[in-house]
Amino acid sequence: MTLYVDASDLDSLRRDLVGAAAQARAEAPEVVREEAAQVRKEWRANARRTAGKHGKHYPNSITMESREGAAWEIGPDSAYPQGGMGRGFEYGSVNQAPHLDGTKAAMNSEARLEQSVADWAEKLL
Repeated sequence: MTLYVDASDLDSLRRDLVGAAAQARAEAPEVVREEAAQVRKEWRANARRTAGKHGKHYPNSITMESREGAAWEIGPDSAYPQGGMGRGFEYGSVNQAPHLDGTKAAMNSEARLEQSVADWAEKLL
């Protein structure tokens, strides 16, 4: 008895997966950048509502910066007016309760980012 194994479809699958991996490396940073921009926007909006007169410059200090790969850092930048006050606004101090503006924005982004990545992965594959 002779057995024949046809693996011709495997080579096509390999090419498809290699192509998808290259496309994923190219597109992933943009998918994450879009959500990072949304988190920054929401954090700023939260801060505008909670910072009061004493923190009128704080919302504009919230920036985003690209990191290696598909990563972004979002938060107050001490180079901006009141950016160094971020820890006090976010986590509170002896003079004020925590605002948790960034925490709320990050928590709201979790489901959106998950859905964005799922939609992108489905389109990719």
